[in-house]
Amino acid sequence: MLLLTFPVVMGIGLAMQTAVNAKLRGFIGSPYLSSGFSFLIAWLFLLILSGVTHQPLLISGAVMTHGPGWLWLGGLFGAIALTGNVVLFQKIGSLQTTVLPIMGQIIMSVVIDQFGLFHSPTNALTLSKIIGLLLIVGGVVLSLGIFAPRDPLLKAATSKPERSSQLFYQLFAVLAGMLMAMQTAINGYLGTVLQSPLHAAFISFSIGVLCLILVNLVTRARLANLKLAFQQGPRYWWIWFGGVIGALYVLCSSWLVPLIGTGQVVVLALFGQLVFSALVEHFGLFGSQVARLSRAKIIGLIIMFMGVLIVKLLTF
Repeated sequence: MLLLTFPVVMGIGLAMQTAVNAKLRGFIGSPYLSSGFSFLIAWLFLLILSGVTHQPLLISGAVMTHGPGWLWLGGLFGAIALTGNVVLFQKIGSLQTTVLPIMGQIIMSVVIDQFGLFHSPTNALTLSKIIGLLLIVGGVVLSLGIFAPRDPLLKAATSKPERSSQLFYQLFAVLAGMLMAMQTAINGYLGTVLQSPLHAAFISFSIGVLCLILVNLVTRARLANLKLAFQQGPRYWWIWFGGVIGALYVLCSSWLVPLIGTGQVVVLALFGQLVFSALVEHFGLFGSQVARLSRAKIIGLIIMFMGVLIVKLLTF
């Protein structure tokens, strides 16, 4: 029973990581630099952990030459998703930054299962999964407040470019969730090839760090802006722990899946992520903007979670 609390805490950690990285971006000014620094902290954490547990750090030539090309895309997809979440948190809020990627993650995981992509076990689409997906989409629609009554003055003040910009960020949030699902499948196979989840996580984060270093060089990010974040002192000590949270999530997933199964890990983690992201937005935690929970949002989150349960745990 105690093991079942770990995935919930992991989900809370994911929601917290997004808020923490967004606050770091607020001080640094660049989503690429904040994501790169977060990845670097996670990489250093995994490097120390690998050294303590005597894990290898390099990859054999046979794996490099005979492995499929997509085997190294997990770090890239993770970097894109993390950077996207930092931007999305400030553009569409904590709740949408959690809900929409979850929808993309579930949809892509069903596609991966259906066709056995990335050497994953084939798990055909069933009626229960179709019903679950419909519930997830319906829950997302309700949680976004699309059918909620709006203030006509507020509606009139919202220009078409602003609404189209919101739609762009919402679609990107779904895409980010799809990339996260692909990253999970790729890293799972990489862990099998390397015979070590920790080694796979280290390699994945190494690739992510390299990608973000290149992005920061191309965009000419100002490293001097990191000084602004350091100057915040003890008051904002928590802005430096986003990377560690992400690294712990990857490691805990690798540890828990063999013990309690993928379905329970995913469902319980999503539950923790949904609930805590709603609380972050409702109370304005971690310096986020306050957006009170409405009845429609609460009902939407419940329906969405029911859909996740059906997709992951039921078969008929």
